[in-house]
Amino acid sequence: MTAAASPELMMQPDNRNGTDMKIEADFPTGRVEVVDASDPGDIRLRVPADTGTDFLCWYNFRVTGPAGVLRRFTIENASDSLKLRLPNRENQAHQWLGAGPVASADGENWTRLAHHFDGRAFRFWHVPRHEVTHYAKFAPYPPEREAAFLDRCAAAPGVTREAIGQSTEGRRIEMLRLGSGPLNFWVIARQHPSETQGAFFLEGMLERLLTPDADARALLSAATLQVVPNVNPDGWMRGHTRANADGLNLNREWSADNPAPEVAAVRDAMERTGVDFCLDCHADNELEYVFAWASENVPAWTPARRQPFELFERNWAKANPDYIPGRAYPGGCPAEADLSMGWNWIGNRFPDSLSILLEQPFKDVQERPDPLTGWSPQRAHALGRAVVVPMAAEAARRSEP
Repeated sequence: MTAAASPELMMQPDNRNGTDMKIEADFPTGRVEVVDASDPGDIRLRVPADTGTDFLCWYNFRVTGPAGVLRRFTIENASDSLKLRLPNRENQAHQWLGAGPVASADGENWTRLAHHFDGRAFRFWHVPRHEVTHYAKFAPYPPEREAAFLDRCAAAPGVTREAIGQSTEGRRIEMLRLGSGPLNFWVIARQHPSETQGAFFLEGMLERLLTPDADARALLSAATLQVVPNVNPDGWMRGHTRANADGLNLNREWSADNPAPEVAAVRDAMERTGVDFCLDCHADNELEYVFAWASENVPAWTPARRQPFELFERNWAKANPDYIPGRAYPGGCPAEADLSMGWNWIGNRFPDSLSILLEQPFKDVQERPDPLTGWSPQRAHALGRAVVVPMAAEAARRSEP
């Protein structure tokens, strides 16, 4: 939702002071610094950069205070993030235009708020109906939700759960394995911890696979799936935007001789199994659509891999209208692939594989907009359920004699 500031709303007087208001972000995945919260009509905040980096964008905090009182928030350092924009994005609205924030009273149902970017600061406003309200860049994915979901998956018949390695701070890199087929299909998510869309996507995909219909059964009989739901657990717990605990962008570590331990764990596991298919799940702060891309500019690419990807796209579009095939690479496809990126490294290391980048939006989508929620956990979940269809078709194609 793109929202311009309303002069009438911005000038509305407050009817009580902020002495009873408390802002908190000292919880897992929380992120914000309070500059001044003495007046609910002028709450000034900053978003801290990831440890040892200039990456900043993710914010997630909780406000406790009187309901029915207008709150005006200003993120004073929003423009600092724009110096790290990806190249050739000049014609794309940047991340502070038309992107959130979202608010929730229960942590489950999130709605978009009106907002305004003045070239330096990002402002938004809200009159809460409840004393406690959560605010975030996108719906967070709490640790307790992930733990409960992984437990449910691991308890299902035919699913194994293992730690394939440890993060910098010693957290488990969890992997779920399901299916019995000879093909090795991989799905990985959240190299960048703020991209929680991938978590909701995987919930949808795995829930369908664990209560299988015809497409799910076909996929599970043709392939063994290795699913890594959270490649960057340290960054996620710290409330980082892109980096791990050491300040490393994991999606620039794949070609390193001694990569970050999180990437090393996934990479080594892939070497043990081989890869026939991989979906590397991300989200993009600037896009207004769902985007997928096969690693077609890597040195090992052959034109024969283009047709399977186009078939994958068509099957996904039939299963879910939020996926529209044939999108051009944002900013133009680079002349040379960056093999430090996950999907590129995988597509080059395993030249017979179909290795795909998925980017979900933070913003609302162009074709089927929802002004109330924008792109949401529910739509990410539905997209994940739908991906089973093209994955099953790809498994069937690879199984043909």
